[in-house]
Amino acid sequence: MTQGTSLSADAIISSLSDQFRKVKDFRDPGRIEISMRDCLMSAFAIFNLKFPSLLNFEEEMKKKRNFSNLQSLFKVKRIPSDTRMREVVDEVDPEDLRPIFKKLFARVQGANKLKEFKSIQSSYLLALDGAGYFSSSAISCKHCLTRKMSEDDKLYHHQAMSAAIVNPDMRQVIPICPEPIRKQDGETKNDSERSAAKRLLIKFREDHPKLKTIILADALHSTLPMIQDLEKMQINFLMSVKPGSHMTLFDGINSWEKEGRVRKVIKEEIIGDKVKKCLRREYKFTNGILLRYADITKTVNFIDMVETLSWTMKKGGVEKPIVKRVHYSWITDLSIYDSNCEELSRIGRTRWKIENETFNTLKNQGYEFEHNFGHGKKNLSTNLIYIMMLAFLSDQIQALGCPQFKKAYQEAGQTLTRLWEYMKSLYTFFIIPIESFEMLFGLMFEQEKWITATPVARPPP
Repeated sequence: MTQGTSLSADAIISSLSDQFRKVKDFRDPGRIEISMRDCLMSAFAIFNLKFPSLLNFEEEMKKKRNFSNLQSLFKVKRIPSDTRMREVVDEVDPEDLRPIFKKLFARVQGANKLKEFKSIQSSYLLALDGAGYFSSSAISCKHCLTRKMSEDDKLYHHQAMSAAIVNPDMRQVIPICPEPIRKQDGETKNDSERSAAKRLLIKFREDHPKLKTIILADALHSTLPMIQDLEKMQINFLMSVKPGSHMTLFDGINSWEKEGRVRKVIKEEIIGDKVKKCLRREYKFTNGILLRYADITKTVNFIDMVETLSWTMKKGGVEKPIVKRVHYSWITDLSIYDSNCEELSRIGRTRWKIENETFNTLKNQGYEFEHNFGHGKKNLSTNLIYIMMLAFLSDQIQALGCPQFKKAYQEAGQTLTRLWEYMKSLYTFFIIPIESFEMLFGLMFEQEKWITATPVARPPP
């Protein structure tokens, strides 16, 4: 199988189909009318085709031509109603979906595409952050986090700790299986981002024991317990720090700076064509400084960057200076030198890809991350986020190595939302049945070829 074929939508769907068959079914075997595989694949189709709700999906699938395409593309024999789909998916153990992420990750590795994400010291950057995806003052389950809004009102909500392999030079990301931030069985207190992050990293290490990794995280995770856990898991780190939450560290930096023990490097360049702008970056760093007095044997390396962009604008014949400044600070267990301080700072800023290329895409480019597709009584909300993330992973994999997807994306003006619109329009209205994703994408840039090769009338609406 060629790289392009192994990373195509049809190959991914085939792999998902095999994995969905392995998911444990809680129902009486003698009373199963719609298979677990069909329920899960139908849920995947909702996010893959970017339907805004389960009900909208059900309504569209009542049309014979749409159901015919669903059977061809996703190999679904019977489609559950939105109510039945929720009931079935609600009972699935989220851990039964976790191995699917590892299978798709292995597909990227097997196609030699993962190596494109290699960064400093031949390591892979794993950015992690938490995000909320459900909230209600009326609907709740035993796993809901709770927040007191007033004396009589509570807000019930769900969050997930998400992580993805990123690289500052890559537009794509490779998400791994998220970890729900929710009340654990038998617990009454809210779960926390820190606890969820630890569980996520333990599972990540179990799945990928030899993958050389650098964690990118915000200041919430820059703690001694996290560093000690990462050391045990043989995972490096580059994490943000703030003066307000890391007073011992910044007091030490101030003292060392007065003693001349903090190294400074300044780099300047002129950028822009019509308007010349001065870009100045000032780095200061030191190695082996104390993070907290709680453990005087544990030291970290510190790097700080101030970036200043300045230029002059003329308005009404008067020149006005414009200055924009950003300031970042990180700790790491990687040694810092004049030769790598710039690259480490660039890597530190790459953490934002978990927000920009992951959460922003999920929220604003068709996946409807913050829409309530269903809460359920047990695991529905969590499982739907897992399946949504599988659809996102599938799209990212195709963007990495599927020629048909890339050509279709180009035809759509390199805009994902327009690509989804094209896909849905062809899926819903095209005059002949859509037999495969290769055909679906091909119809966007070589329609004549596919019409000639498939002279079959469509089923009526």
